[in-house]
Amino acid sequence: MPPLTDAEFNALETAGSQVLLVFPEIPGACVMMSALYVGRLHDLGHRSARLVGGALSIGSHVVFGRTATAAPFTQTDLDWDGHAWVRFGDRLADVSLVRTAYSAEAPAVLATHMTRLRRPDQPRYIATPEAAGEEGLTYAEQHVFSKKQVNQLYLSALTFLP
Repeated sequence: MPPLTDAEFNALETAGSQVLLVFPEIPGACVMMSALYVGRLHDLGHRSARLVGGALSIGSHVVFGRTATAAPFTQTDLDWDGHAWVRFGDRLADVSLVRTAYSAEAPAVLATHMTRLRRPDQPRYIATPEAAGEEGLTYAEQHVFSKKQVNQLYLSALTFLP
């Protein structure tokens, strides 16, 4: 995948900040938050941004999802056992990770690991897959959401906004 241009990277940062500003403080809302993130990037003209899902591991511990293909995605299920994030160019962007890590509902391994990597005032996680791996995070992509799924999730995510 080609590296992002400066303008694309700035859009990735800006759209992530906008999602964090408007989406309620709901830990574990990775699907809805990431759908909103992709929708915003698409609104800005970055049609190559994708919503992906799968497993997130810290070291050898699977935090969200499974090492095998995750169960079928249910479009309205905030308790889907996998994880979701944005893929854009050579980057992955995870807008719910830090928020979830600092919540009372965070799995202990996630809370411990992420509090070493990010402060609560550094809520966006943007990295190349290689850099994420160097930080002990493995994003195993198992599902690329279709345009129809993204549109449905985006509309559902809007219902969470104040």
